[in-house]
Amino acid sequence: MKVCVIGIGNIGKHHVRIYSEIPEVELTAIADISETAGLLLAKKFRTKFYANFKEMIEVENPDFISICVPTSLHYKIAKFCIEKNIHVLVEKPITENITDAKELIKLSKKHKIKLFVGHVERFNPAVKKVKEMIEKKDLGKITAIIARRVGGFPPQIKDADVTIDLAIHDIDVINYLLGQTPKSVYYNKQKNHIKNREDSVELFLKYKNTSAYIQANWITPVKIRKLTITGTEGYLELDYITQKIEFYKSNYRKFKEASKNFSDYIMIFSDPDKINISVAKKEPLKEELLHYINCVKNNIEMDPLFAVDALKIATSDTNYDRNKKS
Repeated sequence: MKVCVIGIGNIGKHHVRIYSEIPEVELTAIADISETAGLLLAKKFRTKFYANFKEMIEVENPDFISICVPTSLHYKIAKFCIEKNIHVLVEKPITENITDAKELIKLSKKHKIKLFVGHVERFNPAVKKVKEMIEKKDLGKITAIIARRVGGFPPQIKDADVTIDLAIHDIDVINYLLGQTPKSVYYNKQKNHIKNREDSVELFLKYKNTSAYIQANWITPVKIRKLTITGTEGYLELDYITQKIEFYKSNYRKFKEASKNFSDYIMIFSDPDKINISVAKKEPLKEELLHYINCVKNNIEMDPLFAVDALKIATSDTNYDRNKKS
C-alpha cells in the first residue's frame, strides 16, 4: 500500500519516520509549504517531495494519507483527499468546528472512505492497561479522575488554543476510559501570556457516576503529563511519558475487619499496598499508525464519532450539556 504525508512539522515528521520503518507500506512522497525542510526530510527517508499537496495526490495516487497540518486546514485538505477516494488519517482535532467534522464523516461514508482521527493517547500502552483494569473492576467504582497536561508554550501552534491543543487529549482519554461522554462540563479559560488565544484552562466534567478535573496550560515551566484515578477499591497514578502505572490497593476492607480504634486506623491506612503495574513500552504514534494500516488493509470499520465528542466538549464557549444540539 502506498502512503503520503501532508505536513512535516512537529508531528508530521514522525509520521514520515514511522511509515519509513513499516515494511507493509511504501512511503511514496511528502508535501509541505517549506521546500527547504521538505527536501531535507525527503532525502533522509528516500522519498519524493512536493510543494503542492494536490499535485502530489494526482501524481502519486496513494492508498491512504496522513494529514498533519494546522487545524484550520484539516477540513479543506481532508475533504479534497476523500473526494479523490483516498483513505484519510487526520491528526487531532478532526476539524475546527462540529459542522465541518460532521460533514467530513458524512462525506467519508458517501465515498466509502476510512476516516481516522489521531487521538494518540488512546494507543499509549499505559492508557490501554488502565482501561483493562477499569473493565476488570480492579479499582472498583470510579469516583474521580484528575488529569494534568502542562508545560511551556509551543511556538509551532499558531491557530489553536490550549484546550484544542492539549486538553482535548485528556477529554478523549477520560471518555475512552469511562466509555461515556460527560453530562455537563464547566470551564475556566484564561489568557495569560497570549492576547488572542487562551493559554490556560481548567475543566470540570460530570459523568454519570464520576467527576473529572483537567488542567492544561502553556505557562507551567515543567512538562507534566499525568492522570490519577480514584476508585472505591484503590487509587492509580499514570505517567503518559514514562508509561508507568502505580496502583495503591484500598485497605478499607481490612480496616472494617479490624477493631476500629485510632491505632488500627493509623497502622492500616499509613501503609497501603502499592503495586507497580508493568506494561511493554511502545511508541503510541507507531501503535496508532499500525492500527490504521491494519484497518485499511483488512477493510475494518472505523467510527470517528469519538473525535466529534471530544471536539464538541473542547470547543464549547459556554457550559456544555450533551443534550444540547450542536
